[in-house]
Amino acid sequence: MLKTSGRRLPAISALVCAAALAAPVAASAHGADDHGLGAHDYTFDLNPVPHDVTADNGSDVTGASHFTLRGRRLTVSVVANGLDALPHAMHIHGKDSGELSFCPGADRRDDLVDDGLIETVEGLPDYGGIQVSLTTTGDTTPASGLALDRFATADGAGVLRYERTILLPLEVARDIAGKHVVIHGEDLDGDGVYGGRTTALGAPLEAELPVACGKVVG
Repeated sequence: MLKTSGRRLPAISALVCAAALAAPVAASAHGADDHGLGAHDYTFDLNPVPHDVTADNGSDVTGASHFTLRGRRLTVSVVANGLDALPHAMHIHGKDSGELSFCPGADRRDDLVDDGLIETVEGLPDYGGIQVSLTTTGDTTPASGLALDRFATADGAGVLRYERTILLPLEVARDIAGKHVVIHGEDLDGDGVYGGRTTALGAPLEAELPVACGKVVG
């Protein structure tokens, strides 16, 4: 079972999320052979997803991230501000090599539901599917896309801090520049738990709502 601060979601939600979002990559069970990838550092900003301010109560999540990639071994450091004191799903999203991807614009607000919000699925054409789940422990594949008990939690001041070293699938490591980090989750009604209508992913809207996005750049 998945738990979202006192409210339980069926385990199938994570499977639905993975099936709906996963790009065609899989984590490799092999060692961290660099495959000629070398060593690179990436620093980039995280900016608010442009929901209608009347629909998301003026959410203004910002942050910064630093990636250090050594072969397939990626060290991720994220600091974000303006979040609810709840766990926040966080992923590396992307498309196939060579395809351009973007953080979603305001034009995505009403693609599926005319509510002024940009659901995860509404943003997929821009940033692509989940390729890596930035969990705090355990599995990092798309299958853990909604494992909220294993994502970082923001503190009472709304600050989220995350750092972990993970092993990337080779396909992701080869094409890391241009991927996007997306942070999800907003308590829209302020009741202290994630709820709301069930989205196309089979999850509560508040738990999967994208709130910040940043493009990985060199």
